[in-house]
Amino acid sequence: MKKCIWMIVLIVCAGSTLMAQDYKPSGSFALNMDYARFRYDDRAGYLEIYYAFYPQHLTYVASAGSLHGGVRLHSILTNNASKAKWIDQRIMLPLVISDTAGAAFRHPFTTQAGHAVPFGEYTLKVVAVDSLDLSRRDSASFKIDIKALPASASISDLELSSRVQPSTTKDDPFYKNSLEVVPNATLVFGVATHPVLFNYAELYGLNPDGAYTVKSQIVDAEGKTMKESSKSRKFAATTGIDAGMMNVTSIMPGRYTYRLLLMDESSAEVARAEKTFFVYNPHLKPAPPTEMGVQLSQLAILNLAELDAEFRKAKYLANKDEIKFYSQLDAEIGKREFLAKFWEAVEIGRGDRPPIKRSEYLRRVEHATKTYSSMNREGWVTDRGRVYILYGEPDHLERVPNETNSKPYQVWHYYNVERGVEFVFIDRLGNGDFQLFHSTKRGELQDENWEVYLR
Repeated sequence: MKKCIWMIVLIVCAGSTLMAQDYKPSGSFALNMDYARFRYDDRAGYLEIYYAFYPQHLTYVASAGSLHGGVRLHSILTNNASKAKWIDQRIMLPLVISDTAGAAFRHPFTTQAGHAVPFGEYTLKVVAVDSLDLSRRDSASFKIDIKALPASASISDLELSSRVQPSTTKDDPFYKNSLEVVPNATLVFGVATHPVLFNYAELYGLNPDGAYTVKSQIVDAEGKTMKESSKSRKFAATTGIDAGMMNVTSIMPGRYTYRLLLMDESSAEVARAEKTFFVYNPHLKPAPPTEMGVQLSQLAILNLAELDAEFRKAKYLANKDEIKFYSQLDAEIGKREFLAKFWEAVEIGRGDRPPIKRSEYLRRVEHATKTYSSMNREGWVTDRGRVYILYGEPDHLERVPNETNSKPYQVWHYYNVERGVEFVFIDRLGNGDFQLFHSTKRGELQDENWEVYLR
């Protein structure tokens, strides 16, 4: 493992058609991230952080026949116990584009950084900003435990990659252990982007006199093994590496787990590592369930812009993985199928969200837009709009008007949510935009001292 810190700072997408005017993106800006932990020494681990961005989602200015843009990247790794910042790194990643029609413009560019980190529990926060439009930004946060590895056999985190091949170029930032390993930070594989999934892992605590079997599996959400391969291995030292590959172009679109198993001579499992990834194969079209077929028929009349608008309005129900995955879809048919599957899951109910029909959700969006719009903000993006969309009409609503020493505020009561919850909204600026300052609902903003904001 390389013991240094580095970052790629320039990617060039070559092509044939030079651009002469500025470029403003239509899709959402998205930060794609992944990380992997490896052994370093007896006091620290080695953390690699992988970043990826889609060139088509950045803003560019034309200069000298090319388009120039970039990403500002701020990474902070904080020790949870001491609150000390072990990493506080700001990087500017310039990007020069010569052709927006080429395939390279639609594929992510990737960079990574490596850091030796003392054992402990950390929080990694990364903020990425379009360098030419600071309103276009995204962020991600992870809890990361850097700990000593056991003396027995173990496996590092998996690095799922777009390419793994032999290399002797040691100054290549993707070089490690005689290989060039290019990570796929989007974790999306399939015929349109990365038809072959490559994996890289390091194995520790091995017995040089023993024999092992290394088994790779792709497992679906129900635990069914979709693909599997195995190989017999002997290692000359107590450490080793495993680099493999699987073609995923025949796997249905969806979320999967890549699993690496290390087994001893008796076929007993001695170590494993797993990582979630996504497959997007638009050429594979399973027979849709009845409900999904209904969703597809309802979505069939929407064009690309309307599909994007609907998913933006559905953001209160979508998780971060879904938002990022949708941002990487270009084709209208892929977005339509994604939304059909998304609404099918929403209408069944998932996690702690009760089921809600697509038609009812969109009705609430429309009502919120008409009722809670203020200044230049559409009602569905306001705090009251969001709460109304997620929880419906309150069972009881207290309206307290503006008084001499108090700002106007509202308290919304829901008696059938978590055995009774309330939301407190205050119009601090006097412009009719009531912002949420406190709620007793789990997962919502909580501030028991909200009354101080009335003054």
